[in-house]
Amino acid sequence: MKILRLDEILWDNIEERFRRTFVRVDFNVPMKDQKVVDDFRIRQALPTIRYLLEHKCIVILASHLGRPKGNPQDDREKYSLLPVAEKLAELLDHDVLFSEENHGEGVWKLISDGRPGRTVIMLENLRFDPREEKNDPDFGEALFKNCDLYVNDAFGASHRAHASIEAITHFSKIKTAGFLLSKEWEVLNQVLHHPLEPQMAVLGGAKITDKMQVIKSLMMKCKALFIGGRMGLTFLAAQGVGLGATSIEEDAIPLAKRLMGDARDHGVKLFFPVDGLGANKIDSSTAQTYRFGSPNDIPKSVGIFDIGPETLKTWTSELLKSKSIVWNGPMGVFENPAFAAGTLGLVDFLVAEKDRIKAVAGGGETVAAIMQRGAFDALHHVSTGGGAMLEFLEGKALPGFESLKLKDREVEAMMARMTGPLAS
Repeated sequence: MKILRLDEILWDNIEERFRRTFVRVDFNVPMKDQKVVDDFRIRQALPTIRYLLEHKCIVILASHLGRPKGNPQDDREKYSLLPVAEKLAELLDHDVLFSEENHGEGVWKLISDGRPGRTVIMLENLRFDPREEKNDPDFGEALFKNCDLYVNDAFGASHRAHASIEAITHFSKIKTAGFLLSKEWEVLNQVLHHPLEPQMAVLGGAKITDKMQVIKSLMMKCKALFIGGRMGLTFLAAQGVGLGATSIEEDAIPLAKRLMGDARDHGVKLFFPVDGLGANKIDSSTAQTYRFGSPNDIPKSVGIFDIGPETLKTWTSELLKSKSIVWNGPMGVFENPAFAAGTLGLVDFLVAEKDRIKAVAGGGETVAAIMQRGAFDALHHVSTGGGAMLEFLEGKALPGFESLKLKDREVEAMMARMTGPLAS
């Protein structure tokens, strides 16, 4: 099975008037007061958009934003993609037409009036139509009307079988992966199937249940796993460590014990925090270091909200033995400066060792920490997907990739189309 890359299209054999290209992007970005506050995902789509313009395409961009609740007035105010289109125009240094519809006569007119290599159209939020999340084929057909090529560059949404991800591909004569999607596939596929060994993983976040499958999967690919965040504290609780007032996932304690047994069976070493930063409140401006399992128990009024300095020192010393690292999830409540040392310290370590260790990181909070340190370009790969990255690493088949896969004879037929009906 093969996924056609954008740069494998035979552009010279397709007339410009048949290069109307529907691009599914993931512009589901953080917003505040109707302004984009983090343009990371938008910037990652720019290479694909620029490439299409250079190849004389009319570019039609489609994305979702948030979770509209079906109230037209409130949804338009909170979830319209108009501010995203404005930010894109700024980053692209190019005019972007905004359509208040995501399909229909207005969209078709914008496309028909478009100029190859010049026109970029941003459609309104796909989730304003409930058929998007239902993977409705009629909606997929309506979205693609008057288009010629389909490009998926939305890795962050590719774990969802939605109309703009899956159903729409059945109506396109040519379907392909954009540069962002292709890179995500190549990097994460290497993590799972051709790791640079020894490979290690750092996992954080709140719930073991959310990451149980990825923990199991990475046990088969990594020499060691380092588990922090509230998830790591739950593993400590499963070993009888007292944690004061720390909130843990009580129901997951039996699961934590099973996972520790699985690691022993596979010869994989698990590292948990040996100390942590705690306070009486999560919004405290100061923190105190507590060593786990020491004679001085953590006070019942104290919660642990970050890994401690000894943990960071021990972990980074061990991580130096790796050649590649997979990281998903923060080590603590890093949004509060008092509990940011663990997460940001890990970023600093990966930056310092960037020439020796290939780091692949992803997840919304993880990316936020990396961006806070201005370290995006220093790491080997920063994924645009949170849930999509986890499901990929679990070994699941993602609809965004499955819908692009072609058998050998289908590849031949698609290549033939580039010299056939579209160019006639």
